[in-house]
Formats: sequence, C-alpha cells, structure tokens
Amino acid sequence: MAPALTFLNKDPEKSQISSWLPSGQPLEKDFDQLLLLASQICDTSIAAITQVSKGHTFFKAIHGWDCQEIGWAPEKDESTNEAILLIKDTLLDKHFSCHPLVKGEPNIRFYAEIPLVTDTGILLGHLCVMDKKPGSLTDLQVSTLRTLAKSILCFLSLKSQLKEFKKNDDLAVRNEELMETIFHDAIDGVIVSDENGIILKWNPKAEEMFGWRAIEVIGKPFYDTVIPGRHQAAIHSLLIKYQKDNEEHITGNAVEIHGRRKDHTEFNIELSISPATIRQGRYFIFFVSDITDRKLTAEKLDKQKVFYENILNKLPTDVAVFDGGHRYLFVNPAAISKEEYREFIIGKDDYEYVKYRNREIAVADVRRARFLEVKNSGKEVRWEDSLPDPDGNIITHLRRMYPVYDDNGDLTLVIGFGIDITDRKLMEEKQTAYVKQVSVQNTQLIDFCSIVSHNLRAPLVNISMLVDFIESSEDPDEQKLLISKLRPVIDNLHDTFNELVESIQIRRNLEIKSEDVCLNDCIKRTVDGLQTEITKLDACLEMDFNEGSVIRYPPQYLNSIIHNLVSNSLKYHQPGRKPVIVMKTRKVNDSVILSVSDNGLGIDLVKHKENFFKIGKVFHRHPNAKGFGLFMTKTQVEAMGGKIWVESVPGNGTVFYIEFTNQKRKAS
Repeated sequence: MAPALTFLNKDPEKSQISSWLPSGQPLEKDFDQLLLLASQICDTSIAAITQVSKGHTFFKAIHGWDCQEIGWAPEKDESTNEAILLIKDTLLDKHFSCHPLVKGEPNIRFYAEIPLVTDTGILLGHLCVMDKKPGSLTDLQVSTLRTLAKSILCFLSLKSQLKEFKKNDDLAVRNEELMETIFHDAIDGVIVSDENGIILKWNPKAEEMFGWRAIEVIGKPFYDTVIPGRHQAAIHSLLIKYQKDNEEHITGNAVEIHGRRKDHTEFNIELSISPATIRQGRYFIFFVSDITDRKLTAEKLDKQKVFYENILNKLPTDVAVFDGGHRYLFVNPAAISKEEYREFIIGKDDYEYVKYRNREIAVADVRRARFLEVKNSGKEVRWEDSLPDPDGNIITHLRRMYPVYDDNGDLTLVIGFGIDITDRKLMEEKQTAYVKQVSVQNTQLIDFCSIVSHNLRAPLVNISMLVDFIESSEDPDEQKLLISKLRPVIDNLHDTFNELVESIQIRRNLEIKSEDVCLNDCIKRTVDGLQTEITKLDACLEMDFNEGSVIRYPPQYLNSIIHNLVSNSLKYHQPGRKPVIVMKTRKVNDSVILSVSDNGLGIDLVKHKENFFKIGKVFHRHPNAKGFGLFMTKTQVEAMGGKIWVESVPGNGTVFYIEFTNQKRKAS
C-alpha cells in the first residue's frame, strides 16, 4: 500500500477541502504535544496528522517540519483501514524511490502511518511518523502509536461536540434574543406564568393595556390580578384542565371575556392560553388582545343589521340577496312568507328551492338566466313573471336584479327586487278595455252621425214636408191621405233607429257571456226562420262541420251572424240559378274558421272594398237592402275579438270567412 505522502500543490482552486481539515487555515497547536510524544516514542524527527483527498494531502498538525499542504498522492494497494503502513527504507520501495521528497528535502528515508478511523468506519486521516534515516518500529511502539491515534480520535470527537454545543448555544442565545424582541415588541399583551398561574413575565403591551408595571404583578396569580372575580373560577379551572391533560398544542381556545385594569375598570379582551414545556418546566403563555373597539364596532354593526333587517322584513316589496354563485344570502317575508322556506333557501340556489317546493324547473331556468345576464353584463335587468299563489290565483311581479361590486371591481352581491303588479296589470287591462270602449264609442258616434245624416235626414224631411202639407190643406180627405203617408216614413225611421241602438249595445256589452253553441242547432234555427224563402227559391244548404261543430260564443251573437249571412245569400241570389249555400269549419291552432259561400250575384270588391262592412252601404238594388246586416255581423265578430273577411267575384258568388278565437276546447 502506498503512503499518503505526496508533492506540494500550490493551486488552491484544485484543493478538495474536508469538513474538519479546511485548506488554507493555520495548523492547529492543540495536537503539538501528542505529535511530540509520537515522535519521541517512535524516535523520529517528524510526526504529523494528515488527510488525503483527491490527490492532495492536508496537514491538520505537524511536528519537526514546516509544511501545510502537499499534492500528488500515488495509488495505494487495497488494504483495510486498520492496517499500519511501515516503510523501513524509502529508497528501496518502488513507490518512494523516485519521490522528490525522498531524493530532496527533507530526504525522508523512513515512513509509517496509522489510519484514523471512527467507530462507524469513516476514515478521517492518518497519524504519521517520518525520519531522515531508515528505521523500524517495535511492537510496543506500534501499540503506543495506535493508542495515540485513538486519543486523537477522541480529541477530535470531543472538539466536534464542543463545536456543536457552541453552535447550539449560539442558536439558543439568538432565539432567546429573538423571542425577547418579539415579547417586548408584540402588539398584544403577552404574559407568562408558571404551572400554577403565577406571573413570571409581563411585556410592555400588557403594562399599557392593564396599567400595571411588570414589577408590580410578577409573582401574583394571573387570574386574580387581571380577571374580574366573576370570571376567575372559569380561568382557574381552565388552567387546571390544561395541567391535567398535559396539552402542548391547544387550538381554538380563544375566549372573549372582560379584563380588569389597575384602576379596577373593565374592558373587553380576547384571551388565548398556550401551555408550554421549557427545560422540563411547565408554563402558561397568555395572549391578550384589547377588543373594545372591535366589540363596539360589532355591536354597532349588529344594531345596523337588526335595523336594516327590520326595514327589509317589513317592506311589501320582495327582496332577495345572492352571492356570486347565485346562492341566497337573504330573503324577506314579502318574498317568502313561510319561515320554514326562508330558512331552507339560505345558502341554496333556485334549482334546490324549486325541487324542495315541487315546482317546475322552468322557474329556476328563467331566474338563473336573468342572474347570469346581470353577472355577465354588469347591468341591471328587469322582467315580469307570473306564478300561481297557493290559492291558484295568477300573481304577476315586476322583478329587478342589479350587481354590487367591491373596490377591486369584483362581483360580491346581486340584489333582487320584486313588486306585485297584479292589481296594476288588472287596472291596465281594464284601462285597455276602457280605451277600446271609448274608441268603439267614438266610432259609433261617427257612425251614428253618418246614419243620422244619411238615413234619418230624408225621413225627417219627408215628415216635415208632410206636416207642412197637412197644416196648409183644408180638405179633410186630403189631410187624411197625407196623414196615412206619414206611417211608412215613421216606421222606416223607427226601424233604422232600433238597428242603430242594437249595434251600439253590442259594442258596449264587452263582458257578454260565452257558451258552447252547436252549429247544427244554430243552422236549424236559421233554416226554420227562413224556411218560406228557402222553399220558394228551392235553395240547397250544405254543411261540413267535422273540424269545429261546437263554437264557444255568445249564442245570440252566433245566431245573428249565421242568420245574416244565410239571409244575404238568399236575398242576393243569381236570378235563374238555384241558390247553393255551403258552410264549413276548420281548426287553426286555437281558432275555428267558419266559411259561408254562395253562388249568388257576387260583389265588385275592387270598387266597394273600403265600404264593404260600413253601416248603410248597399251594393245591389233590392227593396229590403238597408246596409245594416253586414255592419251588425262585423260588430258582433269584432266585439268578441274575432275577424271577418270576404272573397267575391261579380256573377260568381261570395265567400265570407269568420275566425272565432280562443277555441281551446276540443270540438265534438
């Protein structure tokens, strides 16, 4: 095995430094006496403690030669760490014969080394002895050298432990200084007591908070000094519990109680107690926060909360508050009257609520859509919704939602309002009906004026002239003749007036009751009334009511409509042509369309379209044509929200169409 002796290396960047033999540091004098003893025992001029690492030898200590670091260590034969290396004459050894330190200064001729191996088998270095003349070691010298090696190992171990102790002691001092700084600079009162609650330390914040100087309270019981009498037993019991449980880490033990100052005034504090074991001793650390301002603020907020909740709970308006995820934070009784439901909905969304109430999910879909619209747009949203109340009545609400943002622009709340506008909607419907009625009445007034100017003026003029003739005539027979001519004029005037009143009455009666009317019964009644004329003309009536044989309508209106249309078809038949009248019905959504067609004279719609349904308008010469039938029919149809229109070609007949709306009941 080759020795650890190598050439000197002057390049510090190539040095490998061990944890216990740092390169570049001065030799340690602590080993001088041991090396002197080794040199004397082995009768050599040089003794050293070395370590070899990656081609370099570092000297921990050396005696008899001035050197600190040498380089280039030759390869060694494999051997155990316990073996001693003994070179009696370096000039005769293949590894040393050409070595510069053998051939030159210090002219080493004898070399021996003992490995320094720890109990765990770690090689720390070597104890070496060298001389300028060949030599050898006796068994006693080798044994003594081994004993010195063990002494060096013990010394190194003790020195390492001492260094670690010093390091830990320095760390403890630093930690103590740090804790002392934290203790004195803490923003809360910090009080330390022994296991019996006797105060040992009292920081400046505690002095400021309680008015006691530390020197005044050290040695006194904590709970008897700063805790009012009514709370002392509870704090004392708590300390005993911690002693018994031997708890080191207690969480969630902060309590809010009253503290007592030196002047015996009380204030609100938050007290936390942490048991601790320090150097086998049991202690309690009390952390005290003055929460007077916080309590006042909390009480103020609680009062404000109660105040505003009282207002919100008594508002007749629905109020609901949501978080950013559409979960309810608050609802007032106007929104949900039953307390059970109000308690359930907090922290839940509309889907959970409609499921709980067994309502349609469509309600939740609408409200979620509105919420997302508010959240995504950042703007207020308004809409109307209608839902049945517990009694089945439809209640309409005008609803609003608007977002609330914090100072950073993040959505924090969404507030919803709902106002019951059912009465307003009913009033609007009534108002619409009144407006419609006024409009109708205005139209009636115009029609009335037209009739008066057109239909009543001529009879009145005739009556006036006949009266003048009667008054100017002295012949009784002539007067009698003139008086007899008054009757037809008066009857015509009376008929015109009655028809006008009837049309006005139809338009005013907006709430006339509807019933299920069978069209076949209605046709039979019309045929019975017109049987003479039907027989006279040999008219043919065809009916196809497969799609809508029952109409929900005021019976008097439907009878009048059918009678007018059939009588017109008979009245305006084509001479020399057998009248054929065809009546059909068909369903279109919730409406029934009735068509009445004939093969009569027909009407020139290009010429008469604008005046077709106007009062007093006639389109054929007929002694009984007065222009009231179609006007009355149109009035009755439109009074019930329906429509009437016509298709006609002169000489080819006419087709009337009537749409009866709101026919949801399935026809039989």
